[in-house]
Amino acid sequence: MSYRLTKVVPVHGCSCKLPQYQLGELLDQAGMTSEFGPEVLAGPWENSSVVKIADGIAILNTLDFFTPMVDEPEIQGRIAGSNVTSDIYTLGVTKIASVLTIMAFPENMPSELAVGMLKGLGDFCREMDTPVVGGHTIRNPWPIIGGAATGIGDPEKIVYTKGAKVGDRLFLTKPLGIAPAMAAYRLRKEEEGKELLEGVPEDLVDEAVNQAITGMITSNKPVAEVMQQVPVHAATDVTGFGLKGHAANMAMLGKVDIVIDKLWVIRGTPTLTDLFGYPLLTGESKETAGGILLAVAKENADDLQSELDKRRVKHVEVGYVKEGDGTVHVVKDAKVIEA
Repeated sequence: MSYRLTKVVPVHGCSCKLPQYQLGELLDQAGMTSEFGPEVLAGPWENSSVVKIADGIAILNTLDFFTPMVDEPEIQGRIAGSNVTSDIYTLGVTKIASVLTIMAFPENMPSELAVGMLKGLGDFCREMDTPVVGGHTIRNPWPIIGGAATGIGDPEKIVYTKGAKVGDRLFLTKPLGIAPAMAAYRLRKEEEGKELLEGVPEDLVDEAVNQAITGMITSNKPVAEVMQQVPVHAATDVTGFGLKGHAANMAMLGKVDIVIDKLWVIRGTPTLTDLFGYPLLTGESKETAGGILLAVAKENADDLQSELDKRRVKHVEVGYVKEGDGTVHVVKDAKVIEA
């Protein structure tokens, strides 16, 4: 197909998110970080809003959409579905009552691509027992796809980004490296890109791309199920702010320091990172539909790993929590583990 979704946009996936500092300034200037009423249990800087509506019942709402990561429309739709539902699952909530789709595309985009993206998102959500009940579609110079998800949970059992405690062990449930892997995906379709990749083994690129796509379309729902079985102090998914950025939110909200001493990455992405210059090995490379970073007490770490193993959720211990003032330290010689 001559129309390539990734070719018509300048940034891809969660790379189109505003940087954290710009988002913070925007929210402050708009007065969006002021105090809420007691029924609002979480607002900005959490992965999802949480509003208590009755004893034992809270409503979670989240919104997420972005530009295409891949040219295959159904896969792109699945990535979008995985990403928007992840914001609910990250809080340890497994019940998503509904999803509304958000889509935009230019007039010259073939309609079958729009159909494919919608189908992929819808199929993914149905597989998670989540109905897609409507949405909104507009004309736009760039194609975008995503949605708004509504979850239902017990407010006493929700896990927030805040809450990490000194001595906690940190586990990550998907490897890093989406940005360099998908850069290789795009570049190998271009003549100049093929020249840039000359000398890089083709099987290395294939494995990196396949791992990246498999990771992005893999749901974080099993991780939420584990969080309902094992006490977890804090959790956040790792997307557009990268591992370091999302860990910084956890550290800031918990008023602790976080040390990252291991970097779990997609096989082959360190080589691609050297080629493209992504800040993967400092934990700053942007991710899309990434895994969940979990802070758990030492005494519960074995149970957490056992429950993750039962659900075939791959995971690696990547760091720990210590006393501090809310900063993240990525160890200079952090051990790099290739998935």
